[in-house]
Amino acid sequence: MRIALVLDQKRQDEVDRHVSQVVIFTIENDKVIGVENETIDATKQYSLSLWALTNKVNEIYVSKVDDWVKMLSQMMGVNIRAYDELRDDKLFQTFIL
Repeated sequence: MRIALVLDQKRQDEVDRHVSQVVIFTIENDKVIGVENETIDATKQYSLSLWALTNKVNEIYVSKVDDWVKMLSQMMGVNIRAYDELRDDKLFQTFIL
């Protein structure tokens, strides 16, 4: 399983606010066996889902997501979840510690 954790851009001096940092975790048998960092361009709402398909990412964790993007992602086979939904998720909690 591959999970992408999208990090928010908080800096005010960022030139392009559509660019996000993503950390991709490869997980097997409940253990992280690989970590990758990537910068992605998310200028269109569907581009995150297409990026996930291209990179064989199964789940995306983001700070917030609208219902349309979530539905589109699920139709494409990618589960996208907002951080608010993950408060009790054991796996997510290990990422934020």
